[in-house]
Amino acid sequence: MSSPRGGSTLTSFVVGQHSKVANLGEVCFIPKLLSLDEHCTCGAQLNQCSEWGKVFEKLRQTTGVDMRKSPYGLHLDDAMKWPGGTGKVDHQRQTKSRVAIAKYRSAWDTLSLKLPSAIGGGWASLPSAKQGAKNTMALFDAAANHWDADMVVDASKLPRKAVHLYREFPEHVRILHLTRDGRGVSASRMGSMGFAKATERWQHYHQVTKELINKWIAPEHVFSMQYEAFTSNPEQRTKELCQWLGLSYEPKMLEFNTTDIFHSAGGNPTRFKLAEEGIRPTDDRWRSKLSEEEIQQFEATAGPLNRALGYN
Repeated sequence: MSSPRGGSTLTSFVVGQHSKVANLGEVCFIPKLLSLDEHCTCGAQLNQCSEWGKVFEKLRQTTGVDMRKSPYGLHLDDAMKWPGGTGKVDHQRQTKSRVAIAKYRSAWDTLSLKLPSAIGGGWASLPSAKQGAKNTMALFDAAANHWDADMVVDASKLPRKAVHLYREFPEHVRILHLTRDGRGVSASRMGSMGFAKATERWQHYHQVTKELINKWIAPEHVFSMQYEAFTSNPEQRTKELCQWLGLSYEPKMLEFNTTDIFHSAGGNPTRFKLAEEGIRPTDDRWRSKLSEEEIQQFEATAGPLNRALGYN
């Protein structure tokens, strides 16, 4: 659970280098990636990747749906790519009517999860949300089976989806709440949207995440980590993360080379360069990039939440 530009691509890459973990990328966007012939991190089109092909075949055997032939045949989520953001938009699929339906379901689902437990959050959740969680777990199982993994990483970052997965499979799902200073996130998104909009979206992601974690997730099943702390001391933070997950720390998790082939689907385009660049300090150019007016604007909108997450 995080916001865009929050560091999930690098973090999931590191965890995914463990010998018993498979990093799947942003699972919620797999249907779109298949439909638009987008690429797996290995370089092949996802629908032509031999490794993912074996996963999709296992998934077909359990669900009856071949996502290579029918990308949207298995409902995973209502995740949308917005024109103001990054990444391709599937205009044939993402019609005005479907966007309207997705917005309605999102609003209803968010409300249902915020309602008191006695009157909402259970029976009030839409069947599509529960089915999306079950289908996603079927995909997790197929991937874990193929890659002989004890654990898979899904970097989708969607707060509601994470909660539904946890509620359906509480013994099998763990939540990493990854934060990054909202000023840095908002500044990095200014290339695709205005600063005010970027700030509002950061505030929304983490406010919803904070509320839903407190209500639905057992404290011992959540690990909160600042991305800045991870990049400043990756070995220490990775060891802590492994301990929480019940994994033995492996030094190779922090080793980067250009010979290994990975098969994550979707995510920040930097995933194609991680093997070359490795772990760099968190980008804090916002300190010189943002004007005093923008800093005050952020403070008015998201300052209290940013401080509550540990950023002064």
